[in-house]
Amino acid sequence: MSTDARPFDPIALEVVKNALGAIAEEMGLTTVRSAYSSVVKEGGDSTAAIFDHRGQFIAQSMGAPLMHLSSLRPSLRSLLDDFPPSGMRDGDVYASNDPYRGGIHSNDVMVFRPVFINDTLAFFTCALLHVADLGGMAAGGLPANATEMFQEGLVLPPVPLAIGGEPNQPMLDVIAANSRTPEKVLGDIRAMMAATNLGADRLADLADRYGLERLHQITDELLDYTERRTRAGIEALADGTYTGSFIIDDDGVNPDADHEVHVALTISGSTITADFEGTSPQAPGPINAAVSQTTSGVLFAVRCLLAPDIPVNDGAFRPLELRLPRGTLVNPNPPAALNARMATVMAVVEAMLGAFSQLDPARAVAASCNVHVYIMNGTGGDGRPWAFMDPQFGGSGARSDRDGVDVTGPLVLGAGGAFHTVEAYEQEHPVRFERFELWTDSGGPGQWRGGTGARRDIRILADGQFTGRATDRCRRPPPGIYGGSAGAGGGWVLNQGTPDEQPLPAKVTAYPLRAGDMITMLTSAGGGFGNPYERDPELVAADVRDGRVSPEAARRDYGVVVDLETGEVDREATAALRSR
Repeated sequence: MSTDARPFDPIALEVVKNALGAIAEEMGLTTVRSAYSSVVKEGGDSTAAIFDHRGQFIAQSMGAPLMHLSSLRPSLRSLLDDFPPSGMRDGDVYASNDPYRGGIHSNDVMVFRPVFINDTLAFFTCALLHVADLGGMAAGGLPANATEMFQEGLVLPPVPLAIGGEPNQPMLDVIAANSRTPEKVLGDIRAMMAATNLGADRLADLADRYGLERLHQITDELLDYTERRTRAGIEALADGTYTGSFIIDDDGVNPDADHEVHVALTISGSTITADFEGTSPQAPGPINAAVSQTTSGVLFAVRCLLAPDIPVNDGAFRPLELRLPRGTLVNPNPPAALNARMATVMAVVEAMLGAFSQLDPARAVAASCNVHVYIMNGTGGDGRPWAFMDPQFGGSGARSDRDGVDVTGPLVLGAGGAFHTVEAYEQEHPVRFERFELWTDSGGPGQWRGGTGARRDIRILADGQFTGRATDRCRRPPPGIYGGSAGAGGGWVLNQGTPDEQPLPAKVTAYPLRAGDMITMLTSAGGGFGNPYERDPELVAADVRDGRVSPEAARRDYGVVVDLETGEVDREATAALRSR
């Protein structure tokens, strides 16, 4: 934290903070509106951010997940190692996706543009999105049984996409040649380049208003302000060491093998140290998390204890110290596969929240869903390959004073997931969505019920393939706490309810489908909190009326009898049942 003496103007700080956020948000919207991939233009799976001239993260688009932001930080610093600022020119644009140089996995491509104002390097504008396909052993770059990163797609160290404003066509040709859907990939990359160009123009306007030197002073103060508030929040917590752990289903290669994330959190003054000694060795399959991704899980869990209005920027990372043993799930050695890293990232979050609950049981939360991602692909009648990715979300865990949230994104995504417009997918691909509903009886019973999962049926209208990566919490459903029960574990079922019904493995790669086949997708639900027999019977009856709980489960799990005609609680029968 800087100790330079300079005037602190809280009004200018707030105005500039919001101006930078607005610029990043406009960059993000530009990316989404210009992208070619369905998951971006329909689901918004992208991030835009602004860094200062020293590579410090200062602003991001709304809804940007910490997984993306935690990757952009070290990736930009790695870029500067290869391309020092002294050699950069206005109009240069770079790309990277190397997970061992700050990245996530192959399909999460980052684009960086140095911003020059009056011939001085002033900022970097950045964008990140999940491109449609960069090769690898399965379409979409998410093979559930990958054993090395090379099977997940083309790996890009920092490379120039444009030099002095002119496209680096040979590099773009290499990227296109390694994709099953080159038009989509190049469209996505150009969308990010356009966003970084727009951000550069907006930052130049902002510098004209404040002057570049003054603008840098304000952004430095913004980072210091964030650090001060983060440290103040940590100082309010009781010093001590708290431990937690979480077990992951499997790694996609060994279906019966468990993997554990263990953490010891030490709060000392204004610093939190997260020590992951005791975590399982890196897995043969793709559930390993690069350092940037482990960092995102740590920061998310810490921010759950802090004031929500603290900005997210480089200052928020400064009070954190991470100890990540090499060769483990949280810091694997290359070339370990990483595309299913959400299993480990969410295990980090759950383990840390469990440790923090020792500070105050009121902060406790039962385990939540993890993201279930699938890819369908095939070859169209014109001989051109098609593919799309579609993330599915389940329920969050119940809390000490309220139910979990139904059908929402994993916690590390801010428990928010953008569901696409099914008509858009049906228009672009030979598929038809036939069902999307709450999965009855999936939420973990408890005094507070876990959020429900979802059921979705999708029929493929032409021969193709299905890659399903139910990241975690299927064989081991999200557990409940303090007497609450586990939520239901999700999965995939082929042609459910027909003579050809066949459950598919939670992690399956390039499974062949015939025209007319139906995939039923069930997403895991959140665990319950507290004894189910202590749940207010009126809440149980409301769940029955809403279809979240069946009358049979109300009686079996909660000891509540609901009149099937009126939907109201039969109080006499309920009292008799609960007294047994």
